[in-house]
Amino acid sequence: MRERRGMSNSKLILGDCLEEMKKIPSDSIDCIVTSPPYNKTGIVGKKTKVGNQIWNKFNIEYETYGDNMPEEMYRTWMVNVIDEMVRVIKSNGSIFFNHKPRRFKNQAYLPTDFISRSKAKLYQLIIWDRRNSPNIRADILVPCTEHVYWLCKDKPKVFRNHIPMEYRGEVWVIPPQKQKGHPAPFPEQLASNCILLSTRKNDTVLDPFMGSGTTGIACKNNDRKFIGIEIDKKYYQISQQNIGA
Repeated sequence: MRERRGMSNSKLILGDCLEEMKKIPSDSIDCIVTSPPYNKTGIVGKKTKVGNQIWNKFNIEYETYGDNMPEEMYRTWMVNVIDEMVRVIKSNGSIFFNHKPRRFKNQAYLPTDFISRSKAKLYQLIIWDRRNSPNIRADILVPCTEHVYWLCKDKPKVFRNHIPMEYRGEVWVIPPQKQKGHPAPFPEQLASNCILLSTRKNDTVLDPFMGSGTTGIACKNNDRKFIGIEIDKKYYQISQQNIGA
């Protein structure tokens, strides 16, 4: 494990998210904003080389993660990750968990298949309208949305008036972030909405899948402390550069 401190009481950690979250005290985090790998290769039962994931004709390649777990193993892993997130958030904390429906053998599989097995309560479902999609299949409607599952332990604190008016409904129209060293970054606006909606200044936000650092950037720009965990050394270094940590 390697740790790098940036702004006061914020830090980036190079390590496995489950192992590193176990070191975080219970009931200590105000908000979690994250998006895990989707196991898009694993759900169809394909084997890929490490660092190789192709999403149709769009190259979405993780540096050292093949995104190809056996599906049941992936779901068990996700339940364990969510349960650990529930443990570390405060009773009035929030978890914003970005995921999406996945398809296999002419059927859509929703993240609720495994979220419902966790200890988290679903507070509200937010629809992220990307307005475009890399999916070019002609036999289904264009899948241009993803889900942000607003999860909680008890009743979260909510500051709806702190986010822009156009995002006070449950559908957020936000264009996807352009790839900058990471295959699937989510937009800073999405992270900022989640942070402003559920935290106050100097609260602590965790992202167990830090990627290129979007959550950390949003925290820094909104005067929040953050803990970011990233297992991949390259993305850890990109996060350092992007956040200025």
